[in-house]
Amino acid sequence: MAAGALDAVRRALREFPAEARELSLPPAVPYLDQPPTPLCFYRDWVCPNRPCIIRNALQHWPALQKWSFPYLRATVGSTEVSVAVTPDGYADVVRGDRFVMPAERHLPLSCVLDVLEGQAQHPGVLYVQKQCSNLTTELPQLLPDLEPHIPWASEALGKMPDAVNFWLGEAAAVTSLHKDHYENLYCVVSGEKHFLLHPPSDRPFIPYELFTPASYQLTEEGTFKMVDEEAMEKVKVPGTCLFIVRVLQAHGLPSKDLMSPSDCYVTLWLPTASSHRLRTRTVKNSRDPVWNQTFRFRIHSQLKNILELKVFDQDLCTKDDAVLSVLFDAGTLQAGEFQRQSFSLNTEGEMQLEVEFRLQSLTDCAECLVSNGILVARELSCLYVQLKEVGDREGSERRVQLVVPGACEGMQEASKGTSSFLFHCLASWEQELSIHLQDDPQEQLKVPLQTLPSGQLVKLVFPTSQEPMLRVELKKEEGPRELAVRLGSGPCTEEQAFLNRRKQVVATALKQALQLDRDLQEDEIPVVAIMATGGGIRAMTSLYGQLAGLKELGLLDCISYITGASGSTWALANLYEDPEWSQKDLARPTELLKTQVTKSKLGVLAPSKLWRYKQELAERTRLGHPPCFTNLWALINEALLHDGPHDHRLSDQREALSRGQNPLPIYCALNTKEQSLTTFEFGEWCEFSPFEVGFPKYGAFIPSELFGSEFFMGRLVKQLPESRICFLEGIWSNLYAANLQDSLYWSSDPSQFWDRWAQDRANLDKEQVPHVKMEEPPTAAGRIAEFFTDLLTRRPLAQATHNFLHGLHFHKDYFHHPHFSTWKATKLDGFPNQLTPTEPHLCLLDVGYLINTSCLPLLQPTRDVDLILSLDYNLHGAFQQLQLLDHFCKEQGIPFPHISPSPEEQSHPQECHAFCDPTQPEAPIVLHFPLVNDSFQEYSAPGVRRTPEEKAAGEVELSSTSSPYHYTKVTYSPEDTDKLLHLTRYNICNNRKQLLEALRQAVQRRQLRRQHRPQ
Repeated sequence: MAAGALDAVRRALREFPAEARELSLPPAVPYLDQPPTPLCFYRDWVCPNRPCIIRNALQHWPALQKWSFPYLRATVGSTEVSVAVTPDGYADVVRGDRFVMPAERHLPLSCVLDVLEGQAQHPGVLYVQKQCSNLTTELPQLLPDLEPHIPWASEALGKMPDAVNFWLGEAAAVTSLHKDHYENLYCVVSGEKHFLLHPPSDRPFIPYELFTPASYQLTEEGTFKMVDEEAMEKVKVPGTCLFIVRVLQAHGLPSKDLMSPSDCYVTLWLPTASSHRLRTRTVKNSRDPVWNQTFRFRIHSQLKNILELKVFDQDLCTKDDAVLSVLFDAGTLQAGEFQRQSFSLNTEGEMQLEVEFRLQSLTDCAECLVSNGILVARELSCLYVQLKEVGDREGSERRVQLVVPGACEGMQEASKGTSSFLFHCLASWEQELSIHLQDDPQEQLKVPLQTLPSGQLVKLVFPTSQEPMLRVELKKEEGPRELAVRLGSGPCTEEQAFLNRRKQVVATALKQALQLDRDLQEDEIPVVAIMATGGGIRAMTSLYGQLAGLKELGLLDCISYITGASGSTWALANLYEDPEWSQKDLARPTELLKTQVTKSKLGVLAPSKLWRYKQELAERTRLGHPPCFTNLWALINEALLHDGPHDHRLSDQREALSRGQNPLPIYCALNTKEQSLTTFEFGEWCEFSPFEVGFPKYGAFIPSELFGSEFFMGRLVKQLPESRICFLEGIWSNLYAANLQDSLYWSSDPSQFWDRWAQDRANLDKEQVPHVKMEEPPTAAGRIAEFFTDLLTRRPLAQATHNFLHGLHFHKDYFHHPHFSTWKATKLDGFPNQLTPTEPHLCLLDVGYLINTSCLPLLQPTRDVDLILSLDYNLHGAFQQLQLLDHFCKEQGIPFPHISPSPEEQSHPQECHAFCDPTQPEAPIVLHFPLVNDSFQEYSAPGVRRTPEEKAAGEVELSSTSSPYHYTKVTYSPEDTDKLLHLTRYNICNNRKQLLEALRQAVQRRQLRRQHRPQ
């Protein structure tokens, strides 16, 4: 009975809007042929909240006859107005999980008119829509052309207008659904305006959610990026403190010397406050040294301030021995609090270090911080230095060295003549410029930067005791405020705009493929993705065949994303050179592929080729790219895959996405440490798309054309030319940056693989951020173990790229940020002083050294992928890598279906396997296509049996030991190439029914979600 009553209530609520309209609202907005009287206007229209259109109300305004583009250009053309700029015309709109407001620019009105008339171009859609009486504040010259108010409306409402606004835009400019808190009178002087009005009775049925506020930001290149309002906050943030550390004494320190007690000192390192490692004096021959020395650090309470204290025994002939190491989190102190800590390695307290900590608030200091809750960008200062020789230069070969500790640029050198330098450094640090002669370090000049007046030129002379002298000109200025690194966890604005365009293509393709009887609504269109693994030439060739199969079935347009790793990235890089590739027959690209796969590769190391490699590598080094072996591999790999250099870049692929005509490609790599850790202990996923390159773990991304340029504290400090895509292909397939431990791991017997993988993951020490952590120095046996660990984990051919995270600090709560928590999977995640932002360079390599998959970008909740077509090219087990991914996701708490093939499926895998988990509606459906030769042996096409003469064409050798497609093979025979292409195409086409069923399920998931969405 209760259920029936509830259904009746629901039915009544559904009928309520229609009944309200019938009772109080006419079917169309009424027209009035003349202005109403004040009483009539208030009684008939204002009080009942009813809209109307009033004709002949403004005929006496001169504006109706005068306002034209030539008139506006002549009258106010040079006047600057506030202009809202959006990529697609939608202002104040929901994009994903963000409520995005337009970018605002100040332009002469003539520039806006030029764009509207088609005489000039400007990125995005322009709309003059500034509120708060922009007509009176920005364009007062136009006031004589109209009345300052509408008399009968002012009398009816009993007040003058709160604002009089001037709006000018094109048809593409759209204001999203909203509610105004004012009575609006919209006067159309020229053109037309379309309104969609909802009565108040509709309000309970309009979806209402809270979204994170964000704004579009227009870059210098004319592209748009979406920046969270939190990250854009530029106000000064209080919280600057003085952190006082007093190193008192130690007890029971072990002797590291043979004949006497140790000679001990303590180092202090706090990278959020200083680039220096400070140290106490050395106390000689004492197991119980007393230092009683005080150190002061200026810190900000919004940062993760981890102080490292280390006790060393000083040695004259050998490296100083570490005795004790302590990490202390300054965030455990409150402002005004004092603590005295006794750090002991054991419960008996035989070896102790005593330290006092005090935190004092600096109320007169504040700093501009930009943060996404994980990383923090701080204010920068720029120091311009110019050196000029004064006097006799004859015989002068001196070199001058300049350094600002902690600056991005490091030490710089100058020879005789005039030289100019630029240093980027943290504005809040008390730093100094040091200038000295290379051959006479005693002759030096030190200038504290805090003493330099901002924006003023300061002239000094150095040195004073030798000829010729140097005139030093210094100028300190505020550094760039805007970040070149996007701090945010969701897809960028360009990707979201692409998805909106791609949805229309997908909806049309799904309607045709699934024979739907109606068009899909926008929120019913699923996100379908292809995930391709690595596998060298085998992966590249197979992906061509499978894409051709999807094209044949009419399903390629159902795909929104394609991700690739290692060899499959080569296929994607080739295809996306053609902006229309997926709309064409793939026969021609396939023939080009066969030409390159079957050609002889002996000439790639010919002397002429080596000379060209040397010249290009030298030019890259001259431009500022760090030299590394991966760059040479990239050029060799390009010669293997192409007949000559390809002048194609990752950002060029945006043209292939401009109309949503192709899926969005995403390429994967891993960032690792150069030494001391295996890839399993430290591997961070890095994704590359034509729009952005970045780390989901840190929520930090840069435009793809800036990858390889130099960054510091989130700002671009030196832009380098965008690399040709072959250098990125070298990174994505970089097998040479592996260390010996990685190689031993992956060369293990497959039967031992699972046990080793599970054990290594279980031993991965993902510690919490320490409040206090103590480490004992290694024993003699420990030192031997360290030696072998270093030998096994050193990467002799490490890749090196300028780190765009360099210098950024960590937010005090970074470790518990939900996005960081999802992606943290390394041994160092609890140690911010050792994570990637502290490194000057990235060390990127093939993802296959962790898991051979490109799936991780598709599992970000902001991409909301419904169906993944898993294309697996491994020869060592049809499910091995997918099961590894399943284990990884379970450990990280990432929704993913459980991969549990039966023993029969393991021993005889089929061409297609579906995995889904009804208990996890947020987990994607996975349709897995391993590289197997099953029914292809008997059938040349779906339903077409092979003749005896065709049997040989169905014999494809895919064993892990004797296959002609082993990853070490760089040349295939024409016969083997055709077999692999035909097999992979057949395996897709032969599973049309499974593909259509998976697509149907993906649509149903979206429809079910739509039904359950709260109103």
